[in-house]
Amino acid sequence: MVRVAGSSTTVAPSEVAPRGLPGKRTAIMRAATRIFITAGYERANLDTIAAEAGVSKQTIYNHFGDKERLFVAVVDEARTGADRDTELDESLLTDPAALEQDLLRLGRQFLAATLDPEVSALRRLIIAEVSHHPQLHRSCGADEPQSGPKLLGWLIQRVAVLTAQGVLSADRPDRAAAHFVSQLTYEGQQRSKYGTLALASWEIDEICADATDLFLRAYRVAPAQGRTKSRR
Repeated sequence: MVRVAGSSTTVAPSEVAPRGLPGKRTAIMRAATRIFITAGYERANLDTIAAEAGVSKQTIYNHFGDKERLFVAVVDEARTGADRDTELDESLLTDPAALEQDLLRLGRQFLAATLDPEVSALRRLIIAEVSHHPQLHRSCGADEPQSGPKLLGWLIQRVAVLTAQGVLSADRPDRAAAHFVSQLTYEGQQRSKYGTLALASWEIDEICADATDLFLRAYRVAPAQGRTKSRR
């Protein structure tokens, strides 16, 4: 056993530099997620998290620094985890004739990631705690849309390609993609009361149809416009 400098905590030698041990980090993240969601940010205790994860409190400090950074890591992992679990169909948004149907399918995937139960619970926690801990809003990047880098990045790339092909007209593909995602996110959260109510299939279809309609009205190049451009 060794004593950590500047601390009265005594830990095993294997825990002095645990950054190379992903099992400990995973255990901490899982325990922290459960405790943050059930107890709230204010009442969550690093001693309790350490006990549930089967590690020392110093190990948590070594991995994350403090409770705020641990909470930020938990939020980020929940968001990216839901994103990673989404299987992208690379054939979507490649056929201009199927653009509307593809956007509807993509919308359902975005909603599934946005309304993931764990992500929703943590989002509600941020909202509940932000008045007492304003730094959480800044630290967690709580501004919408937050739908995952894989999905959003892929959509931006597809919008750029379709714009280059003359199917869409989006000078800022990132902004166009954000408009689509923001519409889905806002409606999904409002109707589900931030993930506390399960949406019926018809509600999901309606949200996706509205977002798709708005997107296409704003960015799809009308056939007449396409013919006019080709004659120039």
